[in-house]
Amino acid sequence: MAITYDSGHRLFRLDAGDFTHAFCVHASGALISLYSGSRLGEGEGLWEYPVRAISFSPFDPAFPGFSLDDLPQELSTHGAGDFGASSVVVRNGGGDTVTVPVYRSHRILSGKSLPEGLPGTFGSEGEAESLEVVLEDPLTKVEFTVCYTIFPRYSALVRSLRVRNGGEEPVILEKAASLTLDLWPGTGEREVISFSGSHCRERNFARESLGQGVRLYGSDRGMSSHQCNPFLMVCSAGATEISGEVWGAMLVYSGSWRGELEVDQLSRLRLNLGISPQEFRWRLAPGEHFQTPEAILAYSGGGFDAMSQTFHDLLREHLMASPWTKRPRPILINNWECMQFDFNQEKLLKLARTAAANGIEMMVLDDGWFGKRDNDHCSLGDWRENTRKLSGTLAQLSQKIHALGLKFGLWFEPEMISPDSDLCRQHPDWVLGVPGRARTESRWQCVLDFSRPEVVENIYLQMEKILSLAQIEYVKWDANRHLTEAFSQALPSERRGETLHRYVLGLYQLQRRLTERFPEILFEGCSGGGGRFDAGILHYFPQIWCSDNTDVYDRLKIQYGTSFAYPPSAMGAHVASCWDKTRYTDFDTRGNVALAGTFGYELDLDECLPEERGQVKGQCQRYHQFHHLVEEGVYHRLTSPWESPLVAWMNVARDASEFLLTVVQTDRRYNARVPWLRLRGLNPQALYQDDQGHSMGGDLLMKRGIPIFLERDSQSLLFHFREVKEEGDQG
Repeated sequence: MAITYDSGHRLFRLDAGDFTHAFCVHASGALISLYSGSRLGEGEGLWEYPVRAISFSPFDPAFPGFSLDDLPQELSTHGAGDFGASSVVVRNGGGDTVTVPVYRSHRILSGKSLPEGLPGTFGSEGEAESLEVVLEDPLTKVEFTVCYTIFPRYSALVRSLRVRNGGEEPVILEKAASLTLDLWPGTGEREVISFSGSHCRERNFARESLGQGVRLYGSDRGMSSHQCNPFLMVCSAGATEISGEVWGAMLVYSGSWRGELEVDQLSRLRLNLGISPQEFRWRLAPGEHFQTPEAILAYSGGGFDAMSQTFHDLLREHLMASPWTKRPRPILINNWECMQFDFNQEKLLKLARTAAANGIEMMVLDDGWFGKRDNDHCSLGDWRENTRKLSGTLAQLSQKIHALGLKFGLWFEPEMISPDSDLCRQHPDWVLGVPGRARTESRWQCVLDFSRPEVVENIYLQMEKILSLAQIEYVKWDANRHLTEAFSQALPSERRGETLHRYVLGLYQLQRRLTERFPEILFEGCSGGGGRFDAGILHYFPQIWCSDNTDVYDRLKIQYGTSFAYPPSAMGAHVASCWDKTRYTDFDTRGNVALAGTFGYELDLDECLPEERGQVKGQCQRYHQFHHLVEEGVYHRLTSPWESPLVAWMNVARDASEFLLTVVQTDRRYNARVPWLRLRGLNPQALYQDDQGHSMGGDLLMKRGIPIFLERDSQSLLFHFREVKEEGDQG
């Protein structure tokens, strides 16, 4: 078994891949973390831990010298000796927040099911093992079930927390982290890497050293946000792609979140990851329980590269539930960049004809097809086709698009509402906002109160009708503002702190119902681009629009940061017109950068230069040639766009029989030495041959590398190699 319990020492040990996580039950009933790192052998002594008296560290008189202030823990609580950042805070009936959970029981289970009402990981009995450890506060009878799951193939564990009020009085849950990771001191200096940014500048790679103190990361915007992705890495100082210890922590959640990192007086490092406590207050009546989102912790003892591959594989195999996860995606063109709201049937069909003639496979009708939506001031919430603007119905337009040999897709923004809409006039209380207080707007729109089941039901019925009327194969799901005045008029005052989380639960319910009702539709997540690029959305939708920014230089950084946690098959990436007219980038390079993701187009083909338009068909053919490597292969970052003028990455077949190397030059340096790239992930005994017939050994490619000759900025190269098989080898 991959999860074991030593009853003599009350020791839990979880072994998965090259990773071991271990903790024990102290005589006091507390769960003490013992180890989290590279997989251990079967030697004894793991249950031993130091106990010593530390000045100003409070202790239980029954256990002299033992203080929660000094030792790593699996679940840290508030007010009873641990001064570090708490995993959980419960305000009890008497008004205090003192909680002392004590071990009561545990069980080890085969398989893994989804958490109640939430997206998450899944696995059959042969694929996963789970552990539930129950603790209880003896005074209040509040129960804490710490849930663990491991997938033996992957160096990772999944964690969540379930809190149940077993007492006789209501309590208020004020904080509940999904993951607490306490790392022992003494293994050298550590660093934290976060992925911060803004709209059109998402997921920047930001690295900081860790000294004593507290660092906070997260979002209080009601969404996981452009500003900071719900993914953090803790690593040994100086860790690289191929060296050093790395712990990556990802929250499977799409709302406000918080990551806390604390290094205490004894150099113990604590990471808490979960729902943001900023606007969170959850009332638990006697017998009620609360389930946190899941968090995924992945470990690598050999740098970032291996950790990323663990996340990529684990998400694709055991989190992303769409049947499209492992299918080639159709090459699409979106009409927004070339038309915005100014379109009609004639313009749409003209674009479709040009697209079809150049190998594009689907046309997506973006914003403006519904209500009276000729600008962004009205009609969100009124999901009725505008037959005047379309010169007919969506079904008729879809038929004409399909007659040209294309699939048809449609844009929605289901969570938002325009003040100028029939839905808002009929149900003004369905909008988030404080009665008597003016609402803030963004893009002239407000937010529907998805904490109310009747609101979710209304939007579901509207969307279900549209998607049933016409042949629609793709949906782009947008969300173009964050949440303010997050007040639900449907909740009693004592439950108003539940609004933001209930909103996210409503969002997930709608996404689950629609994807189950229309399993053959390819859904793509979007929030002003990459403002909600998280594992919660990926559970339902197999891809997310990476960023509204399609500039090559910026996209190299955005896609680089995204790749640390999320697989290339999830990254929405398209060829677009040059945003910044002062730095034109090669059309071919724009195609090569978009090839690193799902691939498509965001431009007016008729306005492209003749030589650019002539390249579209070849780019589409290239996608079909290489999509299996991008979507199914192993991804390796070779250089960083933050550090190198030569940005390079590889997509390698699982059996290392084939690979695609992409190189982009962003800053030409005159009279500089010719750069050489050392490759990774190849078979050192194999001989590889490129499409021009040049052959090199895998060992040579990885140890010496290949020279890169590029003459100007924004120029790029693709190298495609296949293993040379010996005569008679059918492998």
